[in-house]
Amino acid sequence: MKSYTVTNDADMLAPNWLAVRINYTTIKFVYKLIDGHETLKGVRIGNETAKIGDKILFNGKRLSVERR
Repeated sequence: MKSYTVTNDADMLAPNWLAVRINYTTIKFVYKLIDGHETLKGVRIGNETAKIGDKILFNGKRLSVERR
């Protein structure tokens, strides 16, 4: 089982097994706008959102979110 902890720069440093699956409908990055500066809020997987500090788990077939 592979895991990745979501960090502030996850959109740039995502591992290959996560980056390959980003299709902007099922898996996408969620941003927030603060004073004209865009920062990463989390990663949305289906109906769940992995916030900063949460883990994304991949067991070879499915992605899931583990809260901190």
